[in-house]
Amino acid sequence: MINDTAQKEADMKESNTTNVTDAADKVNAKTGSMDIKVTVTPMQNQEGSLKANASILLNGVFKVTGIRIGISQKGNVFVSMPDYKTGRLDDNGKDIYQDIAYPVTRQFRQELYDEVVKEFHAVMGQETQQAEGE
Repeated sequence: MINDTAQKEADMKESNTTNVTDAADKVNAKTGSMDIKVTVTPMQNQEGSLKANASILLNGVFKVTGIRIGISQKGNVFVSMPDYKTGRLDDNGKDIYQDIAYPVTRQFRQELYDEVVKEFHAVMGQETQQAEGE
């Protein structure tokens, strides 16, 4: 009897997982892509590599804050998702950080980062124009 109960639970979990996956696939097929609203706030002190903070609103229902935007020494714009210090050290004695929220697929990561970088360039361009106009 215990084995029958365990098997029923396993079958139910598998069925639920399949249903959730099928539902997600149907939603993704319907919408095509996610609606991403990006807000970029330039940092007051831009002397280091970090230049701005950003937040995103996904489909108008889920907000992610703590995104950082910077420019590398080579001049490339980079996007850093929110993270926290784990309290552990790597082999070189440096702190290990763990992402809090992040894109799961390569395709969505590219779409998200492209939107963030596009808004970053728009905001930084406006800031430059305002500074020149003063």
